[in-house]
Amino acid sequence: MAGASSGVKRPRPPQSARGGKQPIEKGRWAAKGTKPLPEQASVKYVLTLIVVHVCRKVLFIPLEVKIMLYSMGLFVGSLICDFLPLPQVYMGQRDNVFNLYYVKVAWAWLLLVVGSFILLTSATIGCGHREVIKRNMSRLVVGTFLWYFWSQWFFGYVENRTGSCLGKAIIRNKYDCNTGGHHWHSFDISGHAFLLVYINLFILEEARTIDGWEGIREQIRLEDHHRGEAQNDPGESKTTLEGLTPYDMAILKINYEQFTPYIRCIFVAMTVMSVLSDVMLVCTIIFFHTMPQKVAGGAIAMATWFLTYRVWFKADASPGLPGCGIFQYQNMKEKTREVPLRRRSSICKEHRDSLPMFMGMPLYGLKKEREEKRKEERKKEFEREEDRSTMEEYSEGGEGRSGAWAGGPLGDGASSRSWRR
Repeated sequence: MAGASSGVKRPRPPQSARGGKQPIEKGRWAAKGTKPLPEQASVKYVLTLIVVHVCRKVLFIPLEVKIMLYSMGLFVGSLICDFLPLPQVYMGQRDNVFNLYYVKVAWAWLLLVVGSFILLTSATIGCGHREVIKRNMSRLVVGTFLWYFWSQWFFGYVENRTGSCLGKAIIRNKYDCNTGGHHWHSFDISGHAFLLVYINLFILEEARTIDGWEGIREQIRLEDHHRGEAQNDPGESKTTLEGLTPYDMAILKINYEQFTPYIRCIFVAMTVMSVLSDVMLVCTIIFFHTMPQKVAGGAIAMATWFLTYRVWFKADASPGLPGCGIFQYQNMKEKTREVPLRRRSSICKEHRDSLPMFMGMPLYGLKKEREEKRKEERKKEFEREEDRSTMEEYSEGGEGRSGAWAGGPLGDGASSRSWRR
């Protein structure tokens, strides 16, 4: 019987009964109105951010630097390679694997990769609104139209108008000349130079959407906290999501959690496309076309990019710039810099002094106890002040009475002495 009773586990008394301490509240902190802490980052999440950061460093080269490198490479590099004997290498052949399966179908790759990126990002920052998705996807439609106009129509038109058939001058058409076994000599604007430069600039502009993307998670967390509080602090900073309806907020949270892993993977694929386009552009500069043909193709690509992304897309009647949604999530660091540093330091000091700390972490459970101690100290200080003021009044009254009795019953010593005489 004793053995059976010893095997039964007794329930452990609560911590408050054993040590007299209050249990730590779970979920929200004990003090109402405090901001919730972010979730602990996993190893997979940290490694993903490292990869994305490296891709950002590779892809987001300043546009001025990239334009300068393209201009110098197409002009100076092509001019040098036109007069130097070039070795016979695999990348100099037209049937190399990168030329066949990437450059020849490069715009199809761009539609697949960049189109998916625009679709997922616009569905997230647009909270599922079709108008936002259509407006962002229309930039891809504009780019496809311009690519088709230049490479499939204009370049061919210039080649036909400026060419002649060697050995058969009577033939005035490139197709008939080539099928007849002759060579068509003309000013052939480099379609490869145009395509690779334009794809690189297009990817660079559309990838700007990922700027500030990781900060949306923090904004969602803070906005959930603000909306969950019954009374918000009027002095507390607002988030950029405060204007969203509850339905838009719910769609934003769902889309952000579902689409962000795919957006990161597509961003890495866009970086690979950009690097491969630069490599193939170098091969084009070295092995294909002449300097004027490559300069013309690159200049048309840069002019097309400038007129769209730097002029037209900034206007109201346009598809808009990348990253346009129903809330602002980019350039948040610049907004926080507008707060004076002295004001922010004073706010942090007041918050730090109002809470007990242990190893840099606030102890919200001891806040009430500390406030009670402060009330007791203020009460004792008030009682001391009252005692001090009472003693001062008593001492002033005593001095007045002693002066009056020193002069006699009438309060004037000189008059009393004269009366006695």
